[in-house]
Amino acid sequence: MKKTLAIFVIVIVLIIGGGYAALQYKYNALEKSLKNHLINVEGYAESDIISIKAKLSSMPKFPVYVIFADDPNTKYIFTDRDTGEWTQLDPKTPQRLNVKN
Repeated sequence: MKKTLAIFVIVIVLIIGGGYAALQYKYNALEKSLKNHLINVEGYAESDIISIKAKLSSMPKFPVYVIFADDPNTKYIFTDRDTGEWTQLDPKTPQRLNVKN
């Protein structure tokens, strides 16, 4: 009984760890791709970019937030919509809707 429980716990930990690792890999790939696009296609210098951060969301699935050095108080949202072509969606973080019951 203890052996079965131990195997079950190990399998669950491996599944959760694998999912987390896959998500981190996706974030890293999106961030590198957008950085490459901004530098090589849009003509930004590496020093123009303060941060690039991908997140999991509902719409779009993986937005990437960029903060530029000349406007550090604004987050620009980009997505590739799984096509590899980057599109800017919004110059700021979207606000959540206030739902009152």
